[in-house]
Amino acid sequence: MRTVVATVQPSRANAARKRDAFPIVLYDVGTEKLAGVGHPLAEQARAFLPAPPSVTAWDFLSIALAVFGTDRFLLRSSAVDGWTREIALEVELADPEPWNALREQIAATLRFLTGDIWKIAFRPNGSRPPTWHPKLTDRDCICLFSGGLDSFIGAADLLDGKRFPLLVSQASPKEGQTQEYLACQLRLDQNRFEGKSIERHVPPYEASSRSRSILFLAYGVIAASGLHTGNDRVEVFLPENGLISINPPFYRRRMGSLSTRTTHPHFIGQLQSILDSVGLKVVLTNRYRGKTKGEMLVACKNQIVRKFAHVTYSCGKGKRLNQHCGRCVPCLIRRAAFSRANIDDRTGYWAEDLSTHSNNDDVFAARLAVAQLKTRNIARWVNEPGPLPYDPAERGVYLDVVHRGLKELEEFLSGISWQ
Repeated sequence: MRTVVATVQPSRANAARKRDAFPIVLYDVGTEKLAGVGHPLAEQARAFLPAPPSVTAWDFLSIALAVFGTDRFLLRSSAVDGWTREIALEVELADPEPWNALREQIAATLRFLTGDIWKIAFRPNGSRPPTWHPKLTDRDCICLFSGGLDSFIGAADLLDGKRFPLLVSQASPKEGQTQEYLACQLRLDQNRFEGKSIERHVPPYEASSRSRSILFLAYGVIAASGLHTGNDRVEVFLPENGLISINPPFYRRRMGSLSTRTTHPHFIGQLQSILDSVGLKVVLTNRYRGKTKGEMLVACKNQIVRKFAHVTYSCGKGKRLNQHCGRCVPCLIRRAAFSRANIDDRTGYWAEDLSTHSNNDDVFAARLAVAQLKTRNIARWVNEPGPLPYDPAERGVYLDVVHRGLKELEEFLSGISWQ
């Protein structure tokens, strides 16, 4: 088991190295000699959030940063099986007391999210939240805004519903421009927190980065903490279609590394329980858990979404191409959604003509999944990525949306003359 110490002091990081631990300095720029992660976040909070976050919310961000940094700096290739790492993580917090009783629950939640085995400990002397004079705001909720089609629809639907969202983005160099452009189209560019958790150490970094979502959610929590007034909980909306939320493996080989769990109901339920236990008045909501991507697009009547939907970014593998690849699973679901909504898809796909890509791994997996739809035990299959809610009605929502999502994909793929 590898020990990681996440501290806010370089001197304590160097002391940790002497006991053969891997040190990470939180909210620090980092160097090749000493790993750092999250150095711009305090200034970004001052610049973009209307009010300072609570100590508890900021401590949650510290935990998320430590997990994210650990995930990026420790390569899976060093694990015995090439995937599952065993990690003992120590994190310095401003007030560790509310979190100590939750160590095992947090470790189990991270186990589900990243696929690793975690042991968690919390130490004092962590970073305190930045302070500033609160600014007047009319924002009444948070909307996670990745620049993908689902998040674009989610923000537009909130506006159409007379809500006043503060957008929260995790910006990479390529995604940031898209997020900013789309926020401008919605006239929400002045109501957006853009987090840039820059990590720096010795490359290469772990590419799978399945913990990225908990950092994204932590941004939402610190933003919601600043909006909170009175006894009401602040809603943090996580706009994602039900098929991607469950993300069932299209075939057995995809069960591990390719099955992310960002908005899976088990993960969100566990995280909500943790936030409730430490007194954070935040409610995580995915109002699209029962809709396919195509159904989201059909139901959204906002003309800005229909005009700029092709600008959104949904690809899982296209960053090196600097465009959508057109054939990964997220791209295939995206293309099926445009087809379902009968909207001209003006996205520039690298693999525009899918007919010559029938043997591509993702394309083959999608074709196999829809071919097996009539004979597959949907209830058992949908449960493979993780446990579904116990409530029969809620379970039924997920079973139905996965079935409809696959039918949507089947209809799109059936229109291709495969070579």
